[in-house]
Amino acid sequence: MKDNQEEDYSSPYAMTAAYYPEAQSGHNHMMRGGGNDESQNESSYEFGSEHAAADSRSMPPQALAYDNQYMGAYPPVGWYAAPLPPTSSQYNYHHPTAHHSMMYPAYHVPSAYSSATTQYQHLQYPTIEESPSRYGRVKADFSNANEGDFVRTGDRQRDLRSALYYVRKNPSATLFDIDGFIAEIAKADEGGSRFVQRRLQNGKETEKRLALQAALRSFSDLWPDPFGNFMLQGLLEVGSAEMREELMTAVFAAGVVDMTLNMHGCRVIQKALLVLDQVSVCKIITELQDIEEVIPFIFDPNGNHVIQKAIQIVSTFAKSAAEHGDIDEAINLMNQIKFIIDDVAANVEKLSKHRYGCRVIQRTIEHCPEEQRDEVLTKICACHRSLIEDQFGNYVIQQALSIGSEDIMAVVVETLSEGDLIFKFSKHKYASNVVEVMFQSATPDQKEAVLNAMLQDFEGTCGIVQLAKDPIGNYVVKNAIDCAEGQQKEKIFAAITSNRQELSQAPYAKYVLVKLGERRPSRTNRRNKGQDTTRV
Repeated sequence: MKDNQEEDYSSPYAMTAAYYPEAQSGHNHMMRGGGNDESQNESSYEFGSEHAAADSRSMPPQALAYDNQYMGAYPPVGWYAAPLPPTSSQYNYHHPTAHHSMMYPAYHVPSAYSSATTQYQHLQYPTIEESPSRYGRVKADFSNANEGDFVRTGDRQRDLRSALYYVRKNPSATLFDIDGFIAEIAKADEGGSRFVQRRLQNGKETEKRLALQAALRSFSDLWPDPFGNFMLQGLLEVGSAEMREELMTAVFAAGVVDMTLNMHGCRVIQKALLVLDQVSVCKIITELQDIEEVIPFIFDPNGNHVIQKAIQIVSTFAKSAAEHGDIDEAINLMNQIKFIIDDVAANVEKLSKHRYGCRVIQRTIEHCPEEQRDEVLTKICACHRSLIEDQFGNYVIQQALSIGSEDIMAVVVETLSEGDLIFKFSKHKYASNVVEVMFQSATPDQKEAVLNAMLQDFEGTCGIVQLAKDPIGNYVVKNAIDCAEGQQKEKIFAAITSNRQELSQAPYAKYVLVKLGERRPSRTNRRNKGQDTTRV
């Protein structure tokens, strides 16, 4: 430490330098670590490497290697020893915050330190809070590493770090090896969560039962956790019927409504709706029926996903029952979600123009039985014109057209054929999507009615020529060329060909000309159709 600098012990780095002032003055002390070479990636980085890249200009001041005379029998303050066997002749040190290039630098410690056997065996690398998943996993190459169970010291925080490190470096680790820390590992970070999920997929029934017991003990901590909720989802997916029933008891005790409105809890409810049987799904829907209004749930960024999934799953059950001739059961299932459909039908325009509400409307159109779907479609027909140009409402109209709703198709075609609305909508950022879907789903007569409206004069020239030059309208013209049939396509070709020179100078019309060349055979080919056109 320089004389003209004031001592500061507020950081681990300054504390380390204060304990070992000689480390900064030696001539044979080189800095070791990950370096700043971009070509050196994490997969090729090994702790303890004798040839680690060195760059004193970019490495932090704490990244110093301590030789025998400075290490002594104790490690520097703030540094942790990785768990190596007591007989190992070398130890790897790294500071919890001394990461570089998304990795932690490694430091070689001389054999003199091997005399410290069990005293530092379980001092682990960074704590969970100090090593978030965004820094990446710490990878090490321990040639003498002991692959047995980690040894518990009685210090829970230290043992948790040891367990987390153990499951990362042991591909054969199981949940039995970390019994007592399963829930904590599942919440630790992405790596720990994936380990637990992998064991649930590959483990035997006894291992899944062990995970269930751990999940039930820590249920209130797991379901709102960004990583822990995946453990509950995994148990619902791969657990037995008995295990699912026990887990759902905890779900009902925690409150389905509270979990539905939570960012991570809603995922657990969605997974339950997806994998549980019909009786269990109806129990979840019954819990949702206690709410006074569905609209706040639909407008919620988390709750809307549960409402969508409920509509999809229950409607699937109802259709299946109807196909098997069980009409009474189908009606009973439709009544389960009637409280949702009633609120949706009463607020169609409001929901259709909402970021989340439009999704629920689409799921209703897509999955609900015909009786419930027609109730919603009728309300959509009444307000379709305002939805066509709306940022979110246009998706509702597209969905209604895609499923083949004759009523929606009729009113949309009628609207597009009125006056110059076809040009207004075709040039609109959102309405143009509706026009394109209409061409893909309409009958030939309906297409012809809209094409005739496009071919009429608009602003002193052919309307379709004006659309071809528009940055948005050219997409509609290209779609019309693809979907047109027979005489309809010939009319489009004639209108565009007669204005080819004008269109060739427009930046957006060139895409229409390319499409025209792809779809129409050349004049020579049509003249010589059926003849040998080989040149002699």
